[in-house]
Parts: sequence; C-alpha cells; structure tokens
Amino acid sequence: MKHIILISCVSQKLTIKSKAKDLYISTLFKKNLEYALSLNPSLIFILSAKYGLVELDETIEPYDKTLNNMSSFESKEWAELVLNKLRKLTDLRKDKFTFLAGNNYRKYLIPHLKFYEIPMDGLRIGKQLQWLTKNTKKENHCLMLHNWFDQCKKYSFPFDKNKIPENGIYILFEKGELGHSTNRIVRIGCHTGANQLPSRLTQHFLNENKDRSIFRKNIGRAILNKENDSFLEKWEIDLTPREARENYSKSIDFEKQKSIEKKVTKYIQESFFFSIFPVEDKKERLYLEAKIISTVSLCSECFPSKNWLGNYSPKEKIRQSGLWQVNELWKSPLSDSDMNQLELIIKQNE
Repeated sequence: MKHIILISCVSQKLTIKSKAKDLYISTLFKKNLEYALSLNPSLIFILSAKYGLVELDETIEPYDKTLNNMSSFESKEWAELVLNKLRKLTDLRKDKFTFLAGNNYRKYLIPHLKFYEIPMDGLRIGKQLQWLTKNTKKENHCLMLHNWFDQCKKYSFPFDKNKIPENGIYILFEKGELGHSTNRIVRIGCHTGANQLPSRLTQHFLNENKDRSIFRKNIGRAILNKENDSFLEKWEIDLTPREARENYSKSIDFEKQKSIEKKVTKYIQESFFFSIFPVEDKKERLYLEAKIISTVSLCSECFPSKNWLGNYSPKEKIRQSGLWQVNELWKSPLSDSDMNQLELIIKQNE
C-alpha cells in the first residue's frame, strides 16, 4: 500500500512561472508541505484548481482560479481529470490517501477512494496551523520560550522607567494564566520609534487613553463585553483624528469612558507583569516580535484558562489565540537559527 498526500492549492502565489512546490507561498501551504514531507510518503501531489493533479517539481504558470467558486458541474469535471491521472499513478482501492485540502477539493474524489484520512477536518485556518506545527516539529519552541522568559527578571506596576531598556521587546504575563507548567505568555510587543520602550509600557500601564494603546483598547473591549455593556459601541470609536472628534464627541458620555479607562488601568496594573530583553535594531525587533507571536499562537499545548478575561473579547482572534493581540498570529514561527539568536540575546541580558 502506497501513502499518497494531496495538498490543495492556495491563492497566494509567486507572479512568475515556477515549480509547483515553490509557486504557492502562503503560510498554510508551506506548513502543509512541511508536514507532508515529514511523513515520508510515497507520493505528494498538489490539487490545482487550474492544472488538476500536479507533481511538486512540475513547472506551472501562476493563475487566478479556485474551486471555491466553481459550480458543481465544473467541480465534478475537475475531479474526473484528477482521478484519471491518479488512476495512472496509484491504486485508488488499495493505496492510502491523506487530504490536506478543503472540502471543495476533496468531496468528489473521496467516493472513489477506499482508504483515506482528513486529519484536520473541521479545523479553521488558525487551528490547522497549530495542528501542523504540533505534528511536524520535533522541538517545542514555545516551551523553550516560556522557560527562557519566565527565568528573566520580572517587572510589575509600579516599575521604574529608568530601569527599562530604551529599545527592546516585552513579554507580558497575566496572573492566573499558566502554560507549559509556568507563567503563560499573553502578549508580545515592542515599539517602532527609537528609544520608546519605556514610553510604550507607560502607555499601556498608566496613560488612560485607549486610542494610544491597542492593548488597553482590547482589555476594555473584553470588560465591556463581559458586562454586556452597550458602551462597547462607543469604546470602538477612535477619537484621535480631528474629524472623528467633530463627528462623535457629542454622542459619547466621556464620564462613562473615563470610568472604563480607570477599570482598564486597575485591571492592567493588578493583573499583568512582564519581562524584557533589549534589541537595539528596529528591523530585528519587529522581526523577532512577529516570529515570537507566531510561535506562541501556533502552539497547541498552552492555552488560556476558563476564567481568562480574553475569553470575553469580541475579537475572535484573541479568543482563539489566547493572546491579547490580533496581528502576526499563525504565521511563520521562529526557526532553529532564530531560536539560537534569541537565546544568545537573552543570555547576554542576564
């Protein structure tokens, strides 16, 4: 019995003629292929909406076509073309087929196969990426990150700004949240301006202005949603632009907004603590921040408690990831070389 893996194509592609394995550039496709290769199967094929069954080293042109908007008739025609090629290369009744593909790419193929599996059936993209990471990687980089950062010096409110590095990345923990048998990481952040890390942390912990700190805004969203408070609609309005102030100021109860800001401040100051490591170069800071966020969000072994405030967030990405952020989730995680670099930075800061 051969083991054949079928991976569906994706919309994100290179713009030039390429080998099929290189043409598709989305994180999901790359993780699917990485997982497929780790299984050492007999054959791996790509299910292309335009070309049908494609081998990894087959050179093809980029295209803009998907089965997701095809009619049933068109999808059945496509499936028959794929099956005709599969019959020449495999035994549909004896070989085992693994689908790393959505329902539209497999529903007219499955009835012709005797042995098949759909390991991520029903999972959304974020959960698929977590599953792929868990089942592909031998080392749990998220576990290593938690161990490293938990051993670093901790800061909590009130903290001395003068003891905070001017440039770096902060790792937030939250009371009551555990992961990998230690304090669970709940947010990773940095700054874009030079020498602004102390100021950024002050914006989170002290400055009562939700429009200057998305972290504060997300905490307020969860508090208001938990309390079923209709003021959530007004909380969403960004009053930073002059036009927004002119259009909405009369409709906002600023005393109410001030009281929510104080709730947010109280919760942040009482619930969060953090570790820091310095990174002077802006490009390197942003690179490492994004990679750490992806690594933690992709981990399937650390997750929020039932009582975590973020479970009340109206932002689905916060609820799914267990992190107080929505950007850089479920993308490309830290590589082994990234981990080596990060470990060196952390050790130099001890």
